[in-house]
Amino acid sequence: MRKKLGSIVLIMVLVVLAVTGCGGKDQDTTGKTDDVVTGELQDGSYLVKMPVSDHGNYAMAKMEVSNGEISSFNYMEILADSGEEKSESNYNYPEGLEVIKNLNEQFNEKKDLNEMNFDAVSGATHTKENFKDIVNQLLEKASKGEKYEAVYKDGEYTEDADEGSHGWKAGVKVVIKEGQIVGVDYYELAEEDMEGNKVVFDEDKKPVTESDGKHKTEPVQIKAGDRKSVENYAYLDSFDVVKGVQKQIIDNNGTENLDLDGITGATNTKDTMIELVSKALESAK
Repeated sequence: MRKKLGSIVLIMVLVVLAVTGCGGKDQDTTGKTDDVVTGELQDGSYLVKMPVSDHGNYAMAKMEVSNGEISSFNYMEILADSGEEKSESNYNYPEGLEVIKNLNEQFNEKKDLNEMNFDAVSGATHTKENFKDIVNQLLEKASKGEKYEAVYKDGEYTEDADEGSHGWKAGVKVVIKEGQIVGVDYYELAEEDMEGNKVVFDEDKKPVTESDGKHKTEPVQIKAGDRKSVENYAYLDSFDVVKGVQKQIIDNNGTENLDLDGITGATNTKDTMIELVSKALESAK
């Protein structure tokens, strides 16, 4: 009986010690990442562009390797509409901008994710995760020698439709940076003064629905040159289509082999947008 009691006591002591060990001070994980195992880096230029997010922005980074060492690195976050990097003039989140700046400075100095302090600047958790992911992808490419070659010439390229449709004339501006499509701005401008309708939104910015299930609308006056928007056009699906096609073009860096199965409605808008972007890109090759 005493042996059994002794065994029970010993087990309880071990359990307490184990729990105490697990519940002690938080371990410092600053700088520790799930980085990939890479071999020797091969000289060349390497680039990774992340998919456009639901918020209309995405990350992209370029890295140069010389004599087996990282000679330059630049991580940026870009707005899909304009192709501009996030800055104080177009992005209202100073902490996020400071995080991007700090991470770039740290990696260019230390060239090792495990040596970085990701808590040096608080906030922007998603940016920090994207940064780790994109660096690991670049290191993997550099270890395999999967060098980047620019597809297009940097610059801004525009194309307008030959004629309008239902009072609106379409156009597009495509922005190229580092040989990549970084911005696609598709627009339709009113050809003349006309009457239109817009959807009524509630205080939560959600469309007001009538008893028949349709969106409540109200009349609006449109002037020649006005850009089509939710303020003067009631077919909201068309704006979703534009965003969907924009994402596909930027993610695929072109208009070929697009996966458009999930983008329904506004077929004319979709076809016109792809056609205009394709024409604009001809000047960028």
